[in-house]
Amino acid sequence: PESNYLNELNHRIAKKIFNENNSIFLEDKRGPYDTHTRAEIVEESKLLPLTIAGLKGYYSAENSISDFGNGNGVSEWKDLSDNNNHLVQTETREQPEYNANSGSVLFKKASDDRDNMDFTTSLNLAEFTTFFVLDFTIADSFQHRILTGENSGQIGLNFNANNSGQVKVIANDGSDSISSNLVFSAGEIAENEKIMLTCRKQPFDSDEGFGQVEWYLNKTSLGTNNSYDENILQNINKLGLFNAGVGFKGHMYEMAIYDRALTDSEKERSQDYFIDRTSISV
Repeated sequence: PESNYLNELNHRIAKKIFNENNSIFLEDKRGPYDTHTRAEIVEESKLLPLTIAGLKGYYSAENSISDFGNGNGVSEWKDLSDNNNHLVQTETREQPEYNANSGSVLFKKASDDRDNMDFTTSLNLAEFTTFFVLDFTIADSFQHRILTGENSGQIGLNFNANNSGQVKVIANDGSDSISSNLVFSAGEIAENEKIMLTCRKQPFDSDEGFGQVEWYLNKTSLGTNNSYDENILQNINKLGLFNAGVGFKGHMYEMAIYDRALTDSEKERSQDYFIDRTSISV
């Protein structure tokens, strides 16, 4: 009886080991062809901008402002990319504040609030794609210079008295200036409404004589403009501007900057990502 018991026990152990090894072998063989999403890929997809080539900086109030309490001045907004191009501000009166209620960085504009932040490393871009998830706390007759650089360069928009306006790209190399404007109608871009703005600039084409600039509100095109007709680099060294009358005023939730014009597929995937991540109503 003891021999029979030991034989049966050995058989069960051998069968268990075989099944376990066979399962591991089959999983290894199936891996390259398995279309099921693995846990680590799901986790990575939460930060889609990090997976698209050309990223120069990604800033999320959700992921990189956790060290600041509600209403505290933000002295550093960390870049989530590997570039470590953080946004910094050492002057207390120029620091935006963390707004925990909305999960954003709030930029204020008044005589004592001239909020802006400096990039650790300035960017000089021949082409680019930018994504901004934001809302404007003032619209009527205000110049929102979101990204700014040397010689009054900017990527931003101006509101007119009736809340119509223009989305703008202006570059200046110190001797020549170039601008691209697209008009939006009254109420199309509203105050106190969370939106996503995408700006994509194609590289300058000497044969065609321009570098096309495109703007999108959420996923809807605001139009294209071909008047960027000089080969001038876009300089970026600030988010906002030290000025009470102009500069970004509002909540910034997410921002990503690329040093190339993303493909339509990349652009649309990114827009879907930001819309879903920040719960924008479209």
